[in-house]
Amino acid sequence: MTVILRNLTMGAFFLGFILFVLWLNMSRPTVLILHSYSTDYIWTREINVGLERILEQESWLDIRYHYMGTKKKGGKNFKHRAGVAARKAIDDMQPDVLIAIDDNAQKLAAKHYINDPKMKIVFAGVNGCQESYGYREATNATGILECKPVDAVEELVKMLFADHFKDKLPKAVFASDTSFSASIDAKFLTDNQWTALDFQSPIAFDTFEAWQSYVRTVDNTADLLLVGAYRKMYRNDEDKANERKFVTSTEVGSWTEANSPIPVIGINDFNTRDGIMISVGASPYEQGETAAEYALHILKDGKEIKDIPITSSEQYLVAMRKSALEKRGIHAPKVLEAFARATENYFE
Repeated sequence: MTVILRNLTMGAFFLGFILFVLWLNMSRPTVLILHSYSTDYIWTREINVGLERILEQESWLDIRYHYMGTKKKGGKNFKHRAGVAARKAIDDMQPDVLIAIDDNAQKLAAKHYINDPKMKIVFAGVNGCQESYGYREATNATGILECKPVDAVEELVKMLFADHFKDKLPKAVFASDTSFSASIDAKFLTDNQWTALDFQSPIAFDTFEAWQSYVRTVDNTADLLLVGAYRKMYRNDEDKANERKFVTSTEVGSWTEANSPIPVIGINDFNTRDGIMISVGASPYEQGETAAEYALHILKDGKEIKDIPITSSEQYLVAMRKSALEKRGIHAPKVLEAFARATENYFE
């Protein structure tokens, strides 16, 4: 009898323990991190690093990820399906906080939940340092905008080319693909007040061949070439179907650096990974960290959305490619090299 009682007691204990664990897991606040792109995109991976720096110790949260994968596939049909799948994931999960990252996550999914009393939205990576999705008027959304660091670009130009453009402001042109995010960047750059550069009208291309033709003769109209988004260009000889593949960013970046008659500067730090000699861009780590901190303000500190103001990026990263700089006879200050090395953005 004693053995039976002991076994029943142990069984009840283990059953109770299992039920407690299940209850604990089911009652944990859920954070859904909705990415526009996939982890094969360095920007996405680095934002995740920023998120994890803040959230890795928060074991009381149920953190889940959904990747829309809209960077390499640009067809309208694919984007539509990606948006439907993302909204289904949101509806099924009913997260306590939705962290939506980059523009497609806003445009195709998160903005559909504006003023939904059951949803709290934190956005990050919204291009152009402007909010065009209705979040500013929303009662349930806040986040961080991604601004291209115009001041940092101009400071970089002054440091690198102090002896090259003594008697004039260098003409700079921004070339990109025809993507939505690139068009927002182009408008933001155009609307800014440039002091150290004579900023020319931006130009965009949908085919790699058109890009190549322009780059080869860009010195006819500019002294410096600024590049950022060039991941959505096709080849002329490819099938025109919606699902055709883009030219890889590495091919575009390395070809551009090798063939541009004028110096090339990236406005995203990852441009240098593709081959561009030097880049300065908004920090993806800051985007991730700020989004995670805002989520914790809501879930841990009990703050209301209205008390968490929308902010803009302030931090940036510098990336350098030594061989490309040397080929052009450009000597970067040691402090920039140290910065690039410290953030693992220095390449031989």
